[in-house]
Amino acid sequence: MNKTTLYNLILAIAVAICLIFAFNLILNFFQGRTLDKIVLSELLKDKVSKRDLVGKAKGVYIEKRYWITDLFPVEEFNKRLQKSLEKKGYYLRHFSRSTRQAIVKGKKEFKEEISYLISKFPSGPPVFRLVLIRKVPYPKVVKPEVPPRAKVAIVLDDWGYNLKNIADVLRMNEPLTLAVLPNLRYSATIAKKAKASNLEVILHMSMEPKSKDIRLESNTLYTTMNEGEVKERLAKAFKSVPYASGISNHEGSKATEDERLMRIVFGELKKRKLYFLDSLVTNNSVCEPLAREMELKFAQRSVFLDNEDNRPYIKNQFEQLINIAIKTGDAIGIGHCKANTIAVLKDMLPKFEDNGIELVYISDLAR
Repeated sequence: MNKTTLYNLILAIAVAICLIFAFNLILNFFQGRTLDKIVLSELLKDKVSKRDLVGKAKGVYIEKRYWITDLFPVEEFNKRLQKSLEKKGYYLRHFSRSTRQAIVKGKKEFKEEISYLISKFPSGPPVFRLVLIRKVPYPKVVKPEVPPRAKVAIVLDDWGYNLKNIADVLRMNEPLTLAVLPNLRYSATIAKKAKASNLEVILHMSMEPKSKDIRLESNTLYTTMNEGEVKERLAKAFKSVPYASGISNHEGSKATEDERLMRIVFGELKKRKLYFLDSLVTNNSVCEPLAREMELKFAQRSVFLDNEDNRPYIKNQFEQLINIAIKTGDAIGIGHCKANTIAVLKDMLPKFEDNGIELVYISDLAR
Protein backbone atom coordinates (compact mmCIF):
# COMPACT_ATOMS: atom_id res chain seq x y z
CA MET A 1 0.00 0.00 0.00
CA ASN A 2 1.51 3.34 -1.09
CA LYS A 3 1.41 6.52 0.96
CA THR A 4 -1.47 8.07 -1.03
CA THR A 5 -3.69 5.05 -0.50
CA LEU A 6 -2.85 4.98 3.24
CA TYR A 7 -3.58 8.66 3.55
CA ASN A 8 -6.93 8.27 1.81
CA LEU A 9 -7.83 5.34 4.10
CA ILE A 10 -7.02 7.32 7.23
CA LEU A 11 -8.99 10.27 5.91
CA ALA A 12 -12.00 8.06 5.16
CA ILE A 13 -11.90 6.59 8.68
CA ALA A 14 -11.66 10.07 10.21
CA VAL A 15 -14.60 11.29 8.11
CA ALA A 16 -16.63 8.21 9.13
CA ILE A 17 -15.87 8.85 12.82
CA CYS A 18 -16.88 12.49 12.48
CA LEU A 19 -20.10 11.51 10.71
CA ILE A 20 -20.93 8.96 13.42
CA PHE A 21 -20.14 11.54 16.12
CA ALA A 22 -22.26 14.16 14.37
CA PHE A 23 -25.06 11.64 13.91
CA ASN A 24 -24.97 10.80 17.62
CA LEU A 25 -24.99 14.48 18.51
CA ILE A 26 -28.02 15.10 16.33
CA LEU A 27 -29.67 11.93 17.63
CA ASN A 28 -28.99 12.90 21.25
CA PHE A 29 -30.27 16.41 20.57
CA PHE A 30 -33.57 15.16 19.18
CA GLN A 31 -33.82 12.42 21.82
CA GLY A 32 -33.20 15.04 24.49
CA ARG A 33 -35.89 17.31 23.06
CA THR A 34 -38.34 14.44 22.76
CA LEU A 35 -37.72 13.24 26.30
CA ASP A 36 -37.78 16.78 27.63
CA LYS A 37 -41.22 17.26 26.08
CA ILE A 38 -42.51 13.97 27.48
CA VAL A 39 -41.23 14.72 30.98
CA LEU A 40 -42.39 18.34 31.00
CA SER A 41 -45.80 17.32 29.66
CA GLU A 42 -46.30 14.95 32.58
CA LEU A 43 -44.90 17.42 35.10
CA LEU A 44 -47.26 20.15 33.90
CA LYS A 45 -50.20 17.91 34.81
CA ASP A 46 -49.02 18.23 38.42
CA LYS A 47 -48.37 21.98 38.11
CA VAL A 48 -44.60 21.69 37.75
CA SER A 49 -43.28 23.94 34.95
CA LYS A 50 -40.01 25.23 33.46
CA ARG A 51 -39.95 27.81 36.24
CA ASP A 52 -39.30 24.94 38.66
CA LEU A 53 -36.19 23.84 36.77
CA VAL A 54 -33.29 24.20 39.19
CA GLY A 55 -30.47 22.57 37.23
CA LYS A 56 -29.45 20.86 34.01
CA ALA A 57 -26.32 19.18 32.75
CA LYS A 58 -24.96 17.36 29.70
CA GLY A 59 -22.49 14.54 29.87
CA VAL A 60 -22.99 10.86 29.27
CA TYR A 61 -26.68 11.74 29.33
CA ILE A 62 -28.85 14.83 29.68
CA GLU A 63 -29.95 15.62 33.23
CA LYS A 64 -32.79 17.91 34.32
CA ARG A 65 -33.61 18.73 37.95
CA TYR A 66 -36.99 20.11 39.03
CA TRP A 67 -38.25 21.42 42.35
CA ILE A 68 -41.54 19.85 43.50
CA THR A 69 -43.86 20.40 46.48
CA ASP A 70 -44.73 18.11 49.38
CA LEU A 71 -48.05 17.31 47.71
CA PHE A 72 -46.52 16.04 44.46
CA PRO A 73 -48.13 12.61 43.68
CA VAL A 74 -44.98 10.56 43.06
CA GLU A 75 -46.64 7.17 42.50
CA GLU A 76 -49.24 8.54 40.11
CA PHE A 77 -46.56 10.48 38.19
CA ASN A 78 -44.44 7.33 37.87
CA LYS A 79 -47.26 5.40 36.19
CA ARG A 80 -48.05 8.21 33.74
CA LEU A 81 -44.41 8.81 32.86
CA GLN A 82 -43.78 5.13 32.16
CA LYS A 83 -46.79 4.92 29.80
CA SER A 84 -45.79 8.10 27.94
CA LEU A 85 -42.21 6.88 27.51
CA GLU A 86 -43.31 3.49 26.17
CA LYS A 87 -45.55 5.17 23.58
CA LYS A 88 -42.50 6.98 22.21
CA GLY A 89 -40.25 3.92 22.35
CA TYR A 90 -38.32 4.72 25.52
CA TYR A 91 -37.82 2.78 28.73
CA LEU A 92 -37.74 3.79 32.37
CA ARG A 93 -34.61 1.90 33.38
CA HIS A 94 -34.24 2.86 37.03
CA PHE A 95 -36.17 4.66 39.76
CA SER A 96 -34.72 5.60 43.17
CA ARG A 97 -35.41 7.82 46.17
CA SER A 98 -32.88 9.17 48.66
CA THR A 99 -32.74 11.76 51.43
CA ARG A 100 -29.79 14.06 51.80
CA GLN A 101 -28.77 16.54 54.45
CA ALA A 102 -27.55 20.03 53.62
CA ILE A 103 -26.55 23.07 55.67
CA VAL A 104 -28.48 26.14 54.48
CA LYS A 105 -27.73 29.44 56.24
CA GLY A 106 -26.29 27.54 59.17
CA LYS A 107 -29.35 25.32 59.58
CA LYS A 108 -29.81 21.65 58.75
CA GLU A 109 -32.18 20.92 55.89
CA PHE A 110 -33.21 17.57 54.50
CA LYS A 111 -34.08 17.09 50.85
CA GLU A 112 -35.54 14.08 49.08
CA GLU A 113 -34.25 13.34 45.57
CA ILE A 114 -36.41 11.20 43.29
CA SER A 115 -34.36 9.99 40.34
CA TYR A 116 -35.41 8.48 36.97
CA LEU A 117 -32.97 7.02 34.40
CA ILE A 118 -34.41 6.73 30.86
CA SER A 119 -32.93 4.75 27.96
CA LYS A 120 -33.75 4.06 24.32
CA PHE A 121 -33.39 0.29 24.68
CA PRO A 122 -34.41 -2.05 27.49
CA SER A 123 -30.81 -2.84 28.40
CA GLY A 124 -29.12 0.13 26.73
CA PRO A 125 -27.24 2.99 28.40
CA PRO A 126 -29.28 5.86 29.87
CA VAL A 127 -29.82 8.91 27.68
CA PHE A 128 -31.78 11.09 30.08
CA ARG A 129 -31.94 11.56 33.85
CA LEU A 130 -34.80 13.32 35.60
CA VAL A 131 -34.39 14.36 39.23
CA LEU A 132 -37.27 15.69 41.31
CA ILE A 133 -36.32 17.48 44.54
CA ARG A 134 -38.36 18.48 47.56
CA LYS A 135 -37.80 19.45 51.17
CA VAL A 136 -38.73 16.89 53.78
CA PRO A 137 -39.23 17.39 57.53
CA TYR A 138 -36.26 16.87 59.81
CA PRO A 139 -36.35 13.15 60.56
CA LYS A 140 -37.49 12.44 64.09
CA VAL A 141 -35.31 10.17 66.15
CA VAL A 142 -37.73 7.64 67.56
CA LYS A 143 -36.39 6.33 70.82
CA PRO A 144 -37.46 2.82 71.70
CA GLU A 145 -39.95 2.75 74.50
CA VAL A 146 -38.35 1.64 77.72
CA PRO A 147 -40.79 0.09 80.16
CA PRO A 148 -40.82 1.94 83.50
CA ARG A 149 -38.64 0.32 86.14
CA ALA A 150 -40.13 -0.93 89.37
CA LYS A 151 -39.08 1.22 92.33
CA VAL A 152 -38.14 0.33 95.88
CA ALA A 153 -37.55 2.71 98.78
CA ILE A 154 -35.75 1.46 101.87
CA VAL A 155 -36.00 3.17 105.25
CA LEU A 156 -33.67 2.45 108.13
CA ASP A 157 -35.24 3.42 111.46
CA ASP A 158 -34.11 4.38 114.97
CA TRP A 159 -31.01 6.46 114.29
CA GLY A 160 -29.80 8.91 116.95
CA TYR A 161 -28.67 6.83 119.92
CA ASN A 162 -25.12 6.44 118.59
CA LEU A 163 -23.02 6.48 115.41
CA LYS A 164 -22.77 2.70 114.99
CA ASN A 165 -23.11 1.46 111.41
CA ILE A 166 -23.59 4.93 109.89
CA ALA A 167 -20.24 4.74 108.06
CA ASP A 168 -21.27 1.44 106.40
CA VAL A 169 -24.52 3.00 105.17
CA LEU A 170 -22.82 6.11 103.82
CA ARG A 171 -20.28 3.99 101.90
CA MET A 172 -23.07 2.26 99.97
CA ASN A 173 -23.73 5.46 98.03
CA GLU A 174 -27.37 4.44 97.45
CA PRO A 175 -30.57 6.56 97.73
CA LEU A 176 -31.62 5.38 101.18
CA THR A 177 -33.86 7.13 103.70
CA LEU A 178 -32.80 7.41 107.34
CA ALA A 179 -35.53 7.80 109.98
CA VAL A 180 -33.97 9.68 112.90
CA LEU A 181 -35.42 9.74 116.42
CA PRO A 182 -35.56 13.31 117.80
CA ASN A 183 -33.81 14.87 120.78
CA LEU A 184 -31.15 12.20 121.18
CA ARG A 185 -27.42 12.79 121.56
CA TYR A 186 -26.62 12.03 117.90
CA SER A 187 -29.91 13.00 116.20
CA ALA A 188 -28.55 16.15 114.55
CA THR A 189 -25.17 14.55 113.76
CA ILE A 190 -26.78 11.63 111.91
CA ALA A 191 -29.08 13.99 109.98
CA LYS A 192 -26.17 16.17 108.89
CA LYS A 193 -24.03 13.21 107.83
CA ALA A 194 -26.93 11.77 105.85
CA LYS A 195 -27.63 15.07 104.12
CA ALA A 196 -23.95 15.50 103.23
CA SER A 197 -23.98 12.05 101.58
CA ASN A 198 -27.22 12.68 99.62
CA LEU A 199 -29.34 10.42 101.80
CA GLU A 200 -32.89 11.40 102.67
CA VAL A 201 -33.71 12.27 106.28
CA ILE A 202 -37.10 11.90 107.94
CA LEU A 203 -38.20 12.50 111.52
CA HIS A 204 -39.04 9.20 113.24
CA MET A 205 -41.64 10.51 115.68
CA SER A 206 -42.54 8.38 118.67
CA MET A 207 -46.32 7.90 118.98
CA GLU A 208 -48.51 6.18 121.51
CA PRO A 209 -48.88 2.38 121.15
CA LYS A 210 -51.70 0.21 122.47
CA SER A 211 -49.35 -1.88 124.61
CA LYS A 212 -48.43 -0.54 128.04
CA ASP A 213 -45.27 -2.66 128.16
CA ILE A 214 -43.29 -0.73 125.52
CA ARG A 215 -40.65 1.76 126.68
CA LEU A 216 -41.50 5.09 125.10
CA GLU A 217 -39.32 8.02 124.04
CA SER A 218 -39.57 11.23 126.06
CA ASN A 219 -41.12 13.12 123.13
CA THR A 220 -43.93 10.65 122.41
CA LEU A 221 -47.22 11.99 121.04
CA TYR A 222 -50.22 10.77 123.05
CA THR A 223 -53.88 10.68 122.07
CA THR A 224 -54.73 12.57 125.28
CA MET A 225 -52.65 15.62 124.35
CA ASN A 226 -54.27 18.86 123.31
CA GLU A 227 -53.40 20.59 120.05
CA GLY A 228 -50.89 22.96 121.64
CA GLU A 229 -48.95 20.14 123.27
CA VAL A 230 -48.79 18.15 120.01
CA LYS A 231 -47.53 21.15 118.04
CA GLU A 232 -44.96 22.00 120.73
CA ARG A 233 -43.49 18.48 120.71
CA LEU A 234 -43.40 18.39 116.91
CA ALA A 235 -41.60 21.75 116.75
CA LYS A 236 -38.99 20.60 119.27
CA ALA A 237 -38.51 17.33 117.37
CA PHE A 238 -38.01 19.07 114.00
CA LYS A 239 -35.47 21.41 115.55
CA SER A 240 -33.37 18.44 116.66
CA VAL A 241 -33.49 16.66 113.27
CA PRO A 242 -32.47 19.11 110.52
CA TYR A 243 -33.21 18.48 106.83
CA ALA A 244 -36.23 16.23 107.54
CA SER A 245 -38.39 15.90 104.43
CA GLY A 246 -41.15 13.99 106.19
CA ILE A 247 -42.26 12.05 109.28
CA SER A 248 -42.73 8.37 110.05
CA ASN A 249 -44.28 6.92 113.17
CA HIS A 250 -42.18 5.10 115.78
CA GLU A 251 -44.63 2.65 117.39
CA GLY A 252 -48.02 4.42 117.27
CA SER A 253 -50.55 1.58 116.97
CA LYS A 254 -52.97 3.64 119.10
CA ALA A 255 -52.01 7.08 117.80
CA THR A 256 -52.40 6.23 114.10
CA GLU A 257 -55.95 5.03 114.77
CA ASP A 258 -56.85 8.38 116.36
CA GLU A 259 -58.15 10.77 113.71
CA ARG A 260 -58.09 13.85 115.96
CA LEU A 261 -54.40 13.44 116.84
CA MET A 262 -53.33 12.59 113.28
CA ARG A 263 -55.28 15.55 111.88
CA ILE A 264 -53.20 17.86 114.09
CA VAL A 265 -49.96 16.15 112.99
CA PHE A 266 -50.94 16.28 109.30
CA GLY A 267 -51.87 19.94 109.59
CA GLU A 268 -48.33 20.71 110.78
CA LEU A 269 -46.86 18.63 107.97
CA LYS A 270 -48.91 20.51 105.37
CA LYS A 271 -47.64 23.84 106.70
CA ARG A 272 -44.06 22.58 106.34
CA LYS A 273 -44.77 20.91 102.96
CA LEU A 274 -43.63 17.52 104.22
CA TYR A 275 -44.99 13.99 103.73
CA PHE A 276 -46.05 11.23 106.10
CA LEU A 277 -44.81 7.64 105.98
CA ASP A 278 -47.13 5.27 107.80
CA SER A 279 -45.09 2.43 109.32
CA LEU A 280 -48.44 0.61 109.37
CA VAL A 281 -48.27 -0.96 112.80
CA THR A 282 -52.05 -1.46 112.90
CA ASN A 283 -54.61 -2.61 110.37
CA ASN A 284 -56.97 0.14 111.53
CA SER A 285 -54.76 3.11 110.70
CA VAL A 286 -56.71 6.22 109.70
CA CYS A 287 -53.65 7.80 108.08
CA GLU A 288 -54.18 6.97 104.41
CA PRO A 289 -57.79 8.20 104.03
CA LEU A 290 -57.05 11.23 106.22
CA ALA A 291 -53.99 12.13 104.09
CA ARG A 292 -56.13 11.91 100.95
CA GLU A 293 -58.78 14.14 102.53
CA MET A 294 -56.19 16.72 103.59
CA GLU A 295 -54.25 16.42 100.29
CA LEU A 296 -51.07 15.51 102.12
CA LYS A 297 -48.32 13.50 100.41
CA PHE A 298 -48.41 10.00 101.84
CA ALA A 299 -46.64 6.64 101.66
CA GLN A 300 -46.93 3.43 103.64
CA ARG A 301 -44.79 0.44 104.49
CA SER A 302 -44.98 -2.71 102.36
CA VAL A 303 -42.61 -5.00 104.29
CA PHE A 304 -40.89 -5.00 107.67
CA LEU A 305 -37.40 -6.26 106.87
CA ASP A 306 -35.94 -7.27 110.23
CA ASN A 307 -38.54 -8.24 112.82
CA GLU A 308 -36.11 -11.09 113.43
CA ASP A 309 -32.47 -10.11 113.65
CA ASN A 310 -30.93 -12.94 111.61
CA ARG A 311 -29.63 -12.78 108.07
CA PRO A 312 -31.62 -15.65 106.45
CA TYR A 313 -34.87 -14.11 107.70
CA ILE A 314 -33.88 -10.61 106.56
CA LYS A 315 -32.81 -11.92 103.13
CA ASN A 316 -36.20 -13.59 102.72
CA GLN A 317 -37.94 -10.31 103.60
CA PHE A 318 -35.89 -8.45 100.98
CA GLU A 319 -36.91 -11.03 98.38
CA GLN A 320 -40.54 -10.51 99.36
CA LEU A 321 -40.02 -6.76 98.90
CA ILE A 322 -38.60 -7.32 95.41
CA ASN A 323 -41.56 -9.52 94.43
CA ILE A 324 -44.07 -6.90 95.58
CA ALA A 325 -42.25 -4.18 93.62
CA ILE A 326 -42.23 -6.29 90.44
CA LYS A 327 -45.92 -7.05 90.82
CA THR A 328 -47.20 -3.59 91.81
CA GLY A 329 -44.55 -1.23 90.41
CA ASP A 330 -43.19 -0.02 93.73
CA ALA A 331 -42.68 -1.07 97.35
CA ILE A 332 -41.36 0.31 100.63
CA GLY A 333 -39.25 -1.71 103.04
CA ILE A 334 -38.62 -0.64 106.65
CA GLY A 335 -35.64 -1.95 108.56
CA HIS A 336 -33.46 -0.69 111.38
CA CYS A 337 -29.93 0.57 111.90
CA LYS A 338 -28.69 -2.94 112.72
CA ALA A 339 -25.50 -4.56 111.46
CA ASN A 340 -27.30 -7.62 110.02
CA THR A 341 -29.88 -5.52 108.17
CA ILE A 342 -27.20 -3.30 106.63
CA ALA A 343 -25.04 -6.30 105.66
CA VAL A 344 -27.94 -8.07 103.93
CA LEU A 345 -28.96 -4.83 102.19
CA LYS A 346 -25.43 -4.50 100.80
CA ASP A 347 -25.51 -8.13 99.56
CA MET A 348 -28.94 -7.64 97.95
CA LEU A 349 -28.05 -4.53 95.93
CA PRO A 350 -27.03 -6.55 92.79
CA LYS A 351 -30.33 -8.44 92.97
CA PHE A 352 -32.29 -5.19 92.75
CA GLU A 353 -30.36 -4.34 89.59
CA ASP A 354 -30.78 -7.85 88.15
CA ASN A 355 -34.55 -7.49 88.52
CA GLY A 356 -34.60 -4.06 86.88
CA ILE A 357 -35.54 -2.37 90.15
CA GLU A 358 -34.52 1.21 90.88
CA LEU A 359 -33.76 2.24 94.44
CA VAL A 360 -35.36 5.59 95.31
CA TYR A 361 -36.10 7.83 98.29
CA ILE A 362 -39.42 7.68 100.14
CA SER A 363 -40.21 11.15 98.78
CA ASP A 364 -40.18 9.64 95.27
CA LEU A 365 -43.03 7.31 96.23
CA ALA A 366 -45.03 9.65 98.46
CA ARG A 367 -48.10 10.81 96.59
